[in-house]
Amino acid sequence: MAFQPSKRRNRPDEELEVNLTPIMNLMVVLIPLLLTSVQFIKLGIIELNLPPSIAGMGEPVIMDKEPALPRLDLSISITRNGFTISSAMAILRNEAGVSVPKKRDDSYDYEMLNQQLMLIKTGVENRFADAKKVIIMAEPEIDYQTLVSTMDAARNPFAMDTVRFEDIQRVWYPNEELFSEVSISAGVVY
Repeated sequence: MAFQPSKRRNRPDEELEVNLTPIMNLMVVLIPLLLTSVQFIKLGIIELNLPPSIAGMGEPVIMDKEPALPRLDLSISITRNGFTISSAMAILRNEAGVSVPKKRDDSYDYEMLNQQLMLIKTGVENRFADAKKVIIMAEPEIDYQTLVSTMDAARNPFAMDTVRFEDIQRVWYPNEELFSEVSISAGVVY
């Protein structure tokens, strides 16, 4: 049996509206609170250049025009004994390149590597087509942190320093770039 309203009732039925004001006030307070409490994730990105892939059988290979300046092809080899900086051009001290041995405590000498790279960069600036490029090669047992620290040493000077290369003297500042285009190679060839 359904309930029937009284026939004596003379008030008309009222249309009820939902009051959204309290819900909107809650959202106005809740959304900024949630956004400020969210932990934002920072990703560290290391820019590097991977070796180019070889063109497929049916694809045409487009050759670049030869650059007007010669190529430096500077490379840093990381071995268990330290660093070796070498180049295709004979601009370094000897044919074998520049050697940066480990410190006495058997840690890598990144400061000395950075100083040697500043010296090389001073001598090659504006003389080679690839004066911003460096190739880093590492032995298989070299850990990732050593590779990353070597990239950091190759990109920017660690501190302000005055470098003399033959008749060129240059002051390097920490915000300047040494070799900004870093490539990773397969490994050290003996």
